[in-house]
Amino acid sequence: MTGAPDDCGERPEKAQLKTELIGLPSKIVAGSGWQSFVYRATNTSNGELRSVVAFMDVWTWDGKDEAEDTGKYLSVEWYNVQKRSWQNLEFGDFAEAENLRPRQYVDARIRLKIDAKAPAGYGAAFQTGSYTGQDGTCGDAEGSIFYFDVLPVGSEPGKVDDAKGTTAKPGKARHADKPAARGSLSTLPVTGELARTGSSSGLPTVAALSGAAVAVGAGAVFVVRRRKANSAA
Repeated sequence: MTGAPDDCGERPEKAQLKTELIGLPSKIVAGSGWQSFVYRATNTSNGELRSVVAFMDVWTWDGKDEAEDTGKYLSVEWYNVQKRSWQNLEFGDFAEAENLRPRQYVDARIRLKIDAKAPAGYGAAFQTGSYTGQDGTCGDAEGSIFYFDVLPVGSEPGKVDDAKGTTAKPGKARHADKPAARGSLSTLPVTGELARTGSSSGLPTVAALSGAAVAVGAGAVFVVRRRKANSAA
């Protein structure tokens, strides 16, 4: 998984970053098309964070045999605002936010779909992030796993709630340990800022996210790290 830089000056006792997934369905029917949700990283500290690196991994497995990885039926993409296009999300560190002020947050639009040939089973999305403060302090967000059921093609899922995050580890997981390779950068403006009470403005609508994000303060950007296929593990 991602981690704070090895040259950290100090690691705070309390994490200064909160990361979460918003809107990931708790049940997904195979062959039902794209399911959209949001990765959010929020600066919960009292100071500006110089860098916030986003991390995400998603996997699925067979309900009858948890040793059977069914990831070949899974597709995951994120929306590159600058290029105005959806791109494959390479699991691991996938983006970086810079100069994030207290209570500011950045969102990345993500979508996944499961092929109609996928067997019934389970899935999980793990998300976290690492950060570096202006004073050289750094650390990791607590991170959490969001579980969902994979239903066979043609199923009627009934009421579908959002998946809830938990720190409980799955019995079967694929680890995305490779670091992001340095390359050309794309940027996404900061999405918004939490109210003083700590509550957010809620999940942005797809229509709003498809346009220009609202920038609260200059300098906070989401920097996309492109990785090469042969990045070192």
